[in-house]
Amino acid sequence: MGLFDTLFGRTRMTPGKTDQLFALSTAQLDIEAKLDSPYGERAALVLRAVDNSSYDALQKEMNDLLSMNGRDFTAHVTAQTDNMGFHWLIFRGPNLEDAINGLHMAADLLKQAGYSDSLLAAMFRFGDWYLIYSYRRASFYPFMPTGSSRRNESREFRIRQTLDGALPIEKDPERWYPLWDPPI
Repeated sequence: MGLFDTLFGRTRMTPGKTDQLFALSTAQLDIEAKLDSPYGERAALVLRAVDNSSYDALQKEMNDLLSMNGRDFTAHVTAQTDNMGFHWLIFRGPNLEDAINGLHMAADLLKQAGYSDSLLAAMFRFGDWYLIYSYRRASFYPFMPTGSSRRNESREFRIRQTLDGALPIEKDPERWYPLWDPPI
């Protein structure tokens, strides 16, 4: 951050970090066995809203790239914008590994195009709860909504305790931001 940024109170967004996402592949067995939570066949990449034509072209390129993976890639990919203006790239399919690889490919493409500060989170459904990966913090945290703007915090802490060591878990619960009404 430069001198003028400091003087005028501007902050820079932390670029998204994608490498820790692959830790979920090895933690899947712990999630399914210890938490009795199978992968819910849905995952998503959550992006901050970007309004320009180069981003629209990039989104088409991402969809083309993901569809080119052919028979080996079993996830069906769709895009959606929520009522808050966030973009969701949604992966539906039975294979968690495909979702992780697809999310990683899409995130890398965004980073290469200069949109790494748009990467907010990756979200995975497991049974009745979600596992969220914060690209800015390079860590995971559980999210279990129980109704309209309510969550089961005690269960989230039990999930954290179970997954600590298997995944890089966000240590500060104040940073466990909820993603209400996810389209997954």
